Amino acid sequence: MKEATRLRELEAECRQRALSEPDKKWYWLAQAAKYQVQASQKLAFHSEESNTPDTPEIKLAQWSHARDERRVMDPLPDGRRSLW
Repeated sequence: MKEATRLRELEAECRQRALSEPDKKWYWLAQAAKYQVQASQKLAFHSEESNTPDTPEIKLAQWSHARDERRVMDPLPDGRRSLW
């Protein structure tokens, strides 16, 4: 959490420098954006960590690779089957 706070401070500092150094404005704004993303990632990872123990494990459904008869279409009026 402290690291995310520090990254937010660096972001603010870069934005301030972008205002005070117009010739390097885009450099400082890019640095600020980098710190903003890093801080967001730290916070997201931290919140994910804190939620993990209480969250039940999620199991993905295993789908059969066999033909699904529910999706088979009735023949067309002339007796042909649709290509899809």
